[in-house]
Amino acid sequence: MAITDSLDLLLAEIDLLKAELQLQAPEIDRVLQQNLDIAYTHDSTALEGGSLTLPETDMVIRNGLMLPGKPMAENLTVLNHYQAMQFVREQAAEQNLLSTGALQKLHIMLSRGLQHQTGGAYRNQPAKLINDQMAPPADQIPQLLEEHLHWLNLEGPFLHPLLFAAEAHFRLLSLQPFQNNNGLCARLLMNLIFLGEDYPVLNIAAHRTVRSDYIAAFNAGQTGKPLAWQLFIAKQALLNGQDLLRRLQ
Repeated sequence: MAITDSLDLLLAEIDLLKAELQLQAPEIDRVLQQNLDIAYTHDSTALEGGSLTLPETDMVIRNGLMLPGKPMAENLTVLNHYQAMQFVREQAAEQNLLSTGALQKLHIMLSRGLQHQTGGAYRNQPAKLINDQMAPPADQIPQLLEEHLHWLNLEGPFLHPLLFAAEAHFRLLSLQPFQNNNGLCARLLMNLIFLGEDYPVLNIAAHRTVRSDYIAAFNAGQTGKPLAWQLFIAKQALLNGQDLLRRLQ
């Protein structure tokens, strides 16, 4: 079977799963939604090197307590990310165009109490991508980001929502526009698009093998093989949807 056929089948399966989820629960219970957002926060921050376990992340978010023995920065990172995810849900419901302002606001939320001076500001130093290749020069970031957002707003609506979300995620990871938190921002941007089309939250598990596959798929995309990236994201979306369906049954 051709790779493109495999992707088409995955997208069809994701769409069928979306329809089944909407029949099972037109609106997700608030408790379940909070559990999903806490799990997403744990995995996304863990992908960036965070050491908090899922129970520890849950405790910080639900109780607002700073865990003793854990760096203050990690406590604040999960709190900030959870709050940024609530902002993403609000923005997804409004279905606004993607903008530099929205991205900068997300970055400011992620940086609260951590990097006040860099929150929302583009980087002014060299940066590496997640595959250790060099990101574009810092002085090109404003123009490149504007070009990418223009393309996404122009062409994205004509793509399948998952491919639109995956492309937005990939382009932001490829730019590394901020000094830090670029991976968190890229995955939140992906979910801004995906949730806006009534799909469930798209989480990438922080397991070592999944992280390795994530980097490999990104590297393939960087070397002119976008299907590898699209397949990886589609498989994660399918796994997420199947897990949610099991919880609802």
